[in-house]
Amino acid sequence: MKPSNKAILHKPLISIITVTFNAHQHIQKCIDSIQTQSYPNIEHIIIDGGSTDGTMEILEHNDSKIAYWKSEADTGIFNAMNKGLKQAKGDWIYFLGADDTLYPAFSTMAALLKDRDTIYYGQCSWGDMTLGGVFSPYRLTYDCICHHSVLYPKRVFDKYRYCEKYPTGGDHLLNIQCWNDSSIKKAYHPLIIANFAQGGISQSVPDPLFDQDFPGIVMKYCSLTVYFKYRWRQFKNKRKKYNH
Repeated sequence: MKPSNKAILHKPLISIITVTFNAHQHIQKCIDSIQTQSYPNIEHIIIDGGSTDGTMEILEHNDSKIAYWKSEADTGIFNAMNKGLKQAKGDWIYFLGADDTLYPAFSTMAALLKDRDTIYYGQCSWGDMTLGGVFSPYRLTYDCICHHSVLYPKRVFDKYRYCEKYPTGGDHLLNIQCWNDSSIKKAYHPLIIANFAQGGISQSVPDPLFDQDFPGIVMKYCSLTVYFKYRWRQFKNKRKKYNH
């Protein structure tokens, strides 16, 4: 039985934003994984970067399933994600890659969304591995949380946006900002909510500017304790390489 319109209205709206470029091989599976969710109040926003491979035809075919979509040139993945944020009407924001898919546990996580000052996050599968676990400001100095495991309350993006000068490091920066912002709480639930496809842009495109800026980012946003722990770890790693 489908939920009534009244029941849907009582559920927080989740905006799922997908950015695409020449994704005709994967995008239908991505769309279908959202359509099959039991959670009833989801809008899907797709921002396409001007695909030429048939992606447009798939989006047109699925027009009734997509709350908003547009295809135009962009300056990078985070520019496209910021465009998606401008269209999002949801109480909660979630990003899903064009070659990624949701698991049924996404709806389980969605049912837990209560506090609009809290980031709720879980886990993702990546090949044979499970990514995730509890993150702290210090862990974020050496490990990036997969944003496919995170549901952000809208207030995060009332305050922050993705930094577009970094080709692939913008999500890491955003999470460092959020995890060091005491006004934003975090709630971890050990649910595997999505499959994060291997071989995506974050693994294939280097971001030397982000790597260069990273010590300054840690110093700017993290506590002195976290910063000194980060620098001490760097020192030990350099000494270990030198000794070898």
